[in-house]
Amino acid sequence: MKKKGLIILCAVLALLAAGGGVGYSFLPHPLNYPIRSLAPVAEQPAMTVTEETEDSVTLRKTAPGDVKVLYFTDSHLDGKNATSKDAVGNMVLAIQKERPDLVLFCGDNVTSGMNRKRCRQLARIFEQLNVFWGGTLGNHEGDNGWSITRDEMTEIFAASDRCVMRKGPADIDGNGNYVIHLLNAEGTHVQSVFCLDTFDEVTDEQRQRYGMTEEDSEYDGAHENQVAWYAQKAEALKAVYGDGYRSVMLLHIPLPEYRAAVDGGAPFLYGAKNEGICCTGYDNGLFRAIKDAGVTQAVYCGHDHNNSFGVEYEGIILSYLETSGYGSYGLHKKGYPEEEWLQGYSVMEIAEDGSYAFREETYYRMNREMNK
Repeated sequence: MKKKGLIILCAVLALLAAGGGVGYSFLPHPLNYPIRSLAPVAEQPAMTVTEETEDSVTLRKTAPGDVKVLYFTDSHLDGKNATSKDAVGNMVLAIQKERPDLVLFCGDNVTSGMNRKRCRQLARIFEQLNVFWGGTLGNHEGDNGWSITRDEMTEIFAASDRCVMRKGPADIDGNGNYVIHLLNAEGTHVQSVFCLDTFDEVTDEQRQRYGMTEEDSEYDGAHENQVAWYAQKAEALKAVYGDGYRSVMLLHIPLPEYRAAVDGGAPFLYGAKNEGICCTGYDNGLFRAIKDAGVTQAVYCGHDHNNSFGVEYEGIILSYLETSGYGSYGLHKKGYPEEEWLQGYSVMEIAEDGSYAFREETYYRMNREMNK
């Protein structure tokens, strides 16, 4: 009898443990951060919306000076542990320190399941800070069975007062295909940012269509109708802004040309390659479209947390953004000392003539400097 009772007790404890694990995995897990206490970076936003369509937003700077864009990528805000709070806290500190005109996220932003509340919390952070923001989705948005869809996520973000993200044209694939036009205080165009959805993994139909083998990367990229949209949009914008029209591109999964550039021996402009390049698994023609259009100077991506380099390939800069989160893999989980961690952010300071300076900062360096 005692033995039977012990077996029953062990079974009950095992069920409770399993139930607790499942419950922990699928509870909403909001961001554990004091959002309501956030003070605005400025009483008035540094930018104002002057025009918007289904696939574009135009922002004009409210005071003279360079336009500053701050980038985060792979923040992986799953809310399950202290890493999300650390990531949010560091992002807020970076925004308060840099005082950007615009903040852009480069995918894998709010991940895991039951994430509707976290998406709304992220939007509220920028409402509190009074800063415009936007960006793209990554391969881990919506990949959890308990996650809201990519459509829902885009709608939540786009409905926020300070968010410039748009789903994009209904007749092309993806969520977040749009362009942000940045104007200086005089109303002169200085730079645009094309945002494109790169989805998650290729389908069996894509593998057959592109003749992909098992050795090819499983990661997806911009689809043909998105590439056509970019090409048409670039031509139309040249007609509006003239031959001096300039832009950069933001997408989560790197193009195959990132790998081709490194394999071909292109020298690094900055940073280092610390892992393999998990690029799009097929040639979608986007790089050729970029070269043909002649208006996009650089492509910026995330996805590979340990890569932080930039190279020039056939006249186009191909660059990684500094990874920003702690919830997924990275050097921080491999025993590296904190001063070697890559978590941080990237900054683009755009001058009146459209040229820009690009730099990468780590949270360690930022926190060390702020606590001197």
